[in-house]
Amino acid sequence: MSIILNSKRLKVEITEPGIEPNTTARFDRAGFISQVTLDNKYDFCTKEPDNLSHPCSGGVGLCNEYSLSKPADEAAIGRQFPKLGVGLLTKDHEEYYFYYRYQCEPFEIIYNKTDTSISFETLPKPCMGYGAHHIKNISLNDNELIMTTSIKNTGSMDLIFDEYCHNFLTIENLPINENYYLSMPIVSQDEKTPLVGDSLIGSGSGFSYRKYSDEATIIDVEKDEILTNQTFNWKLTNKMSPAWVSEEVSIKPSKIRIWTIDHIISPEVICSFKLAPGEKTSWSRKWTFDFN
Repeated sequence: MSIILNSKRLKVEITEPGIEPNTTARFDRAGFISQVTLDNKYDFCTKEPDNLSHPCSGGVGLCNEYSLSKPADEAAIGRQFPKLGVGLLTKDHEEYYFYYRYQCEPFEIIYNKTDTSISFETLPKPCMGYGAHHIKNISLNDNELIMTTSIKNTGSMDLIFDEYCHNFLTIENLPINENYYLSMPIVSQDEKTPLVGDSLIGSGSGFSYRKYSDEATIIDVEKDEILTNQTFNWKLTNKMSPAWVSEEVSIKPSKIRIWTIDHIISPEVICSFKLAPGEKTSWSRKWTFDFN
């Protein structure tokens, strides 16, 4: 089942927590955005493919993830550990695998919606001294989708985590090739070598492609390469389509990872946080969808 939000220009589909495909042990179950349609014509979201070097982890569209590695590392085999945004996972092997379908005791999530907005509240469930209270608000304004998140540390341990949106995006389902361009305020990437694969290439203050590839390519942009100290934004275009999408993040990221395969471009803007017990933080992401 999908929750539908509508503005004058956007239709946004959000899958309910605990309903397929929003049942993974990886992605935040509050605000799992499976599709965005502009002007009843352009779709921008797509699915994580199956032909990867690891099993598909079930990603779709604009799905957030929180990494909280310490409890996953420290939990004993057979014991539970918290996965922010998901629930308490049962550890059944020594190493943590992001794609593994762990047994999960999900967090309780409450939501309230209007025609153009929805608010999710993820309630804390203490485990190993960790606890977090999440509020995520999603709203539409014409051709903009705004997501505001706040987290309060309700446990006795520090919360040290990263948050990022996987942005499984495409423009008219066009395959990756030299027509795509991803721009952002960073130093020139002309000499950047991919960590994985060889289709994605640095091109000025952004990225393009040297060829189509059905194998994943990854390039990272480090914090000292980012040319802004406050908000950060990127924009994705394709010469074969008038449609485009951009994202603005309210804080300076600690890193950007560009992950891409086949027809999917996923700019992951990674934000890092540390919250002492009782502390709270908030940030926002704003996507703009339009055409020339």
